[in-house]
Parts: sequence; C-alpha cells; structure tokens
Amino acid sequence: MILACSIFPRYRFIKQKLLHSDGAGMMGAGLIREEIRGIRPCKHGGGVEGVRLDFSVSLNPLGPPPSIAASLRRFASDPAGLIHYPDSDSSNPCNVIAQSRGVLKEEVLVGNGASELLFMIPLISIEKGDVALIPSPSYGEYGRTVIMMGGQVCYHQLSRANNFRMDIESFKREIEVIKPKIVFLCNPNNPTGEYLGREDVLEIVESCKQTGSFLVIDEAYADLSLKRWYSDDLIRYGNVIIVRSLTKSFACAGIRIGYLIADKGVISALKSVKIPWNVNALAQKVVVSLIDGIEYLNRSVRLIEREKAYLFGELKRLSLTPFESDANYILVDLHGRSAASINEKLLEEGIYIRDCASFGLPEFARIGIRRHEDNVELVNALKKILEVF
Repeated sequence: MILACSIFPRYRFIKQKLLHSDGAGMMGAGLIREEIRGIRPCKHGGGVEGVRLDFSVSLNPLGPPPSIAASLRRFASDPAGLIHYPDSDSSNPCNVIAQSRGVLKEEVLVGNGASELLFMIPLISIEKGDVALIPSPSYGEYGRTVIMMGGQVCYHQLSRANNFRMDIESFKREIEVIKPKIVFLCNPNNPTGEYLGREDVLEIVESCKQTGSFLVIDEAYADLSLKRWYSDDLIRYGNVIIVRSLTKSFACAGIRIGYLIADKGVISALKSVKIPWNVNALAQKVVVSLIDGIEYLNRSVRLIEREKAYLFGELKRLSLTPFESDANYILVDLHGRSAASINEKLLEEGIYIRDCASFGLPEFARIGIRRHEDNVELVNALKKILEVF
C-alpha cells in the first residue's frame, strides 16, 4: 500500500522498497503475518566471491588493531569461554563503555552489531499505523522492523540538485506535520557522507521532542570522521537513542559488536525484547580491549582524510562526480553508467565497489577508502574501464 502525504506530495509512505511479490505464493503463507510476507532479504556490500580489494564495505583501512589479536589468543587459551554461556547482560562491556563515554552503566546496551540494536528499537515503540520518518537515500534497514510491526515508513527525499544535502528546515517541518513515532538519522549519512553538526542535530532533537518522537541517531561511521563530536549528552532529552558500531571503527566485521546509549527507561524496555546471550563471550572480550583505542582512531582518520582527498581528485579527473564526504567513503555519480555494469568489469580484476541500486541510485557507486596502494589500483582499473565504457 502506498499513501501520499497530502501536505508534502513529494514524500511518500512506501512499503515497496522492502517488499516483493514472490512471498504471496510461498508455502504456508496463510500462517505468516501479512506484514512479514514478501519482505526482501537484506542486501549489503561485501561477501562477493573472487574479490581481492573490496571497496563496497566501509571499514577502517588500517585493519583490526593488535588488541583484537591479543584478545583472540587469550580467548583460545581458556576453554571456559567456550564451555560457559556468555554474560547475557554484557555487564563488563557496558561498564567499560559507560566509563569511556561519561554515562551510566544503566544507559548502555551492547548488541550483536549495531544492526541488531536498530532492529530492536521499533519492537518497543511501533504500533500498527505508526509512522517512521527516514531520509533517503540512507541506510536501507531502518524501516524493516517498522513494517514488521505494522507501521509505515515515510521517506524524506534528499535532492540530487542539492547534492543530497539535508535541508534542516524542510526536515523539521515534515516532523512537525507527520508526527512520526520514530525519526531515524544516519550521521554521517550512508551513502552520501554528510555529517550534521551539533547545532543542526539539536534542532532536529527539539522538533522530535515537541512531537513526542524518538530520534534514533545512527553513528556507525562517526568514529572515522574528522568532524566527529560528542553527542552522548543528547540522551538527557529522554527521546534520543544513539547507536554506534565498533565493527566499522575497528575493522572487525566478523565479530559483531555494537552498542547504544539512551535513557535508562529506554534501555530497560530494550532489554525486555533482547534475545538472551545475544553477544558472545569473544565479542564481549573484544569490546573491552577496543574501547580506549582513541590513538588508533586518530591515526585512522588521518589516513582516511589523506586518501579521500587523493581518490576525490582522481575520480574527478576520470570525469566522474564524487560528492564531498565527511565519512570514510565517497558517493560517486557515474553519469549514466550502471554501477552493476562497472562492477562486472572490475570483478575481472578482483575489485568491487558498492552498487547503490539498493539506495535507489543505480547509476551511483559508494567507494570505501582503503590504503593508498589499493586506491591507486582502483583508479587504474577504472581508467581502463571508462576508456571503452
């Protein structure tokens, strides 16, 4: 079902972004809730066979810090970590995160990656008919649980003419008119790379406070931005939930780790829907080893800024249009060429970039920042492809 927003006709309530028609005829469909039938499987970067250089995932280009290897060795040498169930509350990681971030332990929840935590939030807030407001293009999974819970998703379209930058006043007006139950804000935004500053975010917080809306700020890429700022105090508003990913910051995608910070009452509600033992014992030990890695992150940001400037210039020289980014990736307009077609050619060289078709941008790509030698190899491969493409 698609419902038009009467006051903002260019914004639409859309289920079709997440749905497809095949599910209606599946065996046992009559036993499955209407909201669940036909929801598409998640599609993200990474995991493509034959790839040597994967630019489709945006992880820390320095790779995992040495502390992870040390944690792995210690864990492997102690069989108790395998024999016993992990602490279901992740108490030690919560304590360490709370001390590091200057919040209370009761204001922290650790999850099996940030994606698990984002999945849980609509479970405690969305009722049938409620609305979630999401900028678009942005991370594609925010609306999944909203629809599962019988809610609707309204996408606030970011304009190509404005380089996909957020118009704060327009966004605030839409919040005030629609009065969504949840507003999702990816900051820095994926895939555009725009990182809103504190004053802009505070304006959105105030609008959400007035309408009784949760504001979920996804800071998965914030640690790797030169513009990162302290946002944890925003949870004092009571309606703000801040979600972070250690996977991206410390290049440990194989060990799923994320955490969120929120008001104690919100944390208590989330714990009531959390799967028991959701964070394994190894991941809990890794969290403790990573949380004070500020120097590693600072070195990472310096590398990212240097290599981002190099890639930006080279992509422009190839007559492509890269967008200014505050994150560890660059969105690129391929000017009428499909990212899927370019990826077919790149795969012959063992290289892969992020096709942005799932963001509704099939002629755009997102390129993660890697080490210099990798970035040079990508540029050379693109030069060859674009000469005949």
